[in-house]
Amino acid sequence: MYPEEQADMETQATQDSTVLGSEVDSDNLDWKSSLPSDLANDPTIAQFKDVESLAKTVVHQQKQMGSRIPLPKTDDEYKELYGKLGRPDDPAGYEMKVPEGMDAYFNDNIMGEFRNVAHNIGLSQNQVNALMDYQASMVTAEIDNQPSILAAQKEETESVLKQEWGIDYDKNIRAAQRALQVYGDPEIMELMNTTAGNNPAVVKLFARLGAEVTEDMTQNTQNNNLATSRLDAQDEISDIYSNPEHPYFNGSHPDHRAAVEKVRQLHEKVYGR
Repeated sequence: MYPEEQADMETQATQDSTVLGSEVDSDNLDWKSSLPSDLANDPTIAQFKDVESLAKTVVHQQKQMGSRIPLPKTDDEYKELYGKLGRPDDPAGYEMKVPEGMDAYFNDNIMGEFRNVAHNIGLSQNQVNALMDYQASMVTAEIDNQPSILAAQKEETESVLKQEWGIDYDKNIRAAQRALQVYGDPEIMELMNTTAGNNPAVVKLFARLGAEVTEDMTQNTQNNNLATSRLDAQDEISDIYSNPEHPYFNGSHPDHRAAVEKVRQLHEKVYGR
């Protein structure tokens, strides 16, 4: 064997025994060559370096598609879907937890309607809970803001009436309060504790009625004495209703129950019941 041939054989042996010296698998590099040119040059195919990575991606996507919920088309299919998502079989199946102290805002009629609507639109128990929490937070915010809202309305109404009545403001306010004592029942008194009590038109109406009541009282001493006794009680009620910070309006205040009982007794003195 010639020296040149011996050297070539040794070089070939060295190349075959190393990674860089091994012959490259041209089939693996050119795996896209068997594809039509439009597929081989597509950007989606170009991102795969070999057949194995392409196969793995296809298998993964097929598994993902198999786990998806098909869109319902019939009422029965919607019913089945809503059930899988957590909707109870009927509206009565919802558990409604009314926050403490908010029974007046979440009474049976309101909750019954809410259950029906929630069931009709396919809400789950978790979704209903979230809506209940949201509504409770809105009610709480409204209650917390009511004193400041009423105070602002009162200030605005006083400004309007003082500008209109001038020096007769105090006299007309007393007349309005007197009319409210005579004609007002517990429902009206409660209404006067809302925005209606800060409505200038309402205050002026009671002021006109109060002027007539005052004239009648001066004609009858006995009735006047009786009205004065009732007036004292009504004045106290008015003081309570005009004070948003009073324990009567704060269910969590330690004196709330006593305040409610006090108002009840005052109403009984004024209205005889």
